[in-house]
Amino acid sequence: MNSESEDAVAGSLCLRCGLCCDGTLFGSVELRLEDDEERLRDLGLPIRQSRRPRFSQPCPALDGNRSCQIYGERPCQCRKFECALFQSVHRGRTELAAAVRTIERTRRKADQVRKLLRELGETRETRPLSVRFHAVRRRMESGGGESSAEWEEQLDRYATLSLAVHELQRLLRREFYPDPSDLADG
Repeated sequence: MNSESEDAVAGSLCLRCGLCCDGTLFGSVELRLEDDEERLRDLGLPIRQSRRPRFSQPCPALDGNRSCQIYGERPCQCRKFECALFQSVHRGRTELAAAVRTIERTRRKADQVRKLLRELGETRETRPLSVRFHAVRRRMESGGGESSAEWEEQLDRYATLSLAVHELQRLLRREFYPDPSDLADG
C-alpha cells in the first residue's frame, strides 16, 4: 500500500478505535528525544518525569469522538505506533469490515470492564484500565469490611470483572499488540 492508502486505513480504523489512546492498550506514553516536551506540556499533556518523561493514558488530547486534538504535534511514539490490526489491514491480511467488527467487539468489552470497575467503586476514569483493575484486585484480596451479603455480591461482581479483563486481554493480545516477528519484517 502507498501512504495514501495507509492514511485511508488509519482514517477508517484509528478514528473508530482510540484503544491505543484511551488507557485500554497502554498505561503511558514515553517521550522520545525528538519530542518537544515543553510544547507537549503547552498542548495540555501532563508530562511527568521518571526514567524518561512520559504521560499517563487515557490521553487528555483524545476527545469524545476518538479524535486526537493534537494530531499534527502528537508525540513520536504515537506517530510511529501501528497496532497489529492496522498492520494486518494495511498488508491485506484482514478486510477492513472485519477489522471494524473487531474494534467494535473490543470496545464493547473495554466498556464492560469500565462499567464493572465503576460498580466496584473504582471511578478514576483518568487512569489506565490496568491500573484501575489492579486497585480493585488489591482491595478485594485484602478482604472486605462489608456485611456478608454485601461482600458476597462484591465478590461475584469481582469474578465477573476478572473474567471480562481476561477476555479483553486475550482480544488485545491476539488483535492489537504487534507481534515481534511482524516488526522484524519492516
